[in-house]
Amino acid sequence: MHSISARSRLTTGNYNKNPMQKHLSDILQNKNLAYKKQFNPGFLQRPLTIFQFRFKAEASFYLKISGDRFNFAAGLHNNRTIMLDISDHATCWGLLEGSIDGMEAFMAGNYRADGNIILSQILLYLFKHNDTSTAPNDNT
Repeated sequence: MHSISARSRLTTGNYNKNPMQKHLSDILQNKNLAYKKQFNPGFLQRPLTIFQFRFKAEASFYLKISGDRFNFAAGLHNNRTIMLDISDHATCWGLLEGSIDGMEAFMAGNYRADGNIILSQILLYLFKHNDTSTAPNDNT
């Protein structure tokens, strides 16, 4: 009887999803809500940008920005604008929130960009509350 209930649970769909992917999706949904008030779309000055985040040992995700809207989503995007290699999720969130300095992370080997380097710098200002008057400008 125990094996029957275990088998029926396997067919409900709860065990078919990768638990790490589900957990990441929850985190990204929370970040979408939490960063809404902090989002500074004026710094980007591009109609569509996709920041792909890749990590050494954690699941990838991307940030899609279209006009004044943004969305974090799990996985890899086929049409990324820029690829960002970051040591881990905590470093990524620290960079976006401003608690980790981008130059220090780069010098330590924790933050690297492949593509438009200016976009990698603008990204660091998109969700900051603090002084963003010194944000770089992307004229590409």
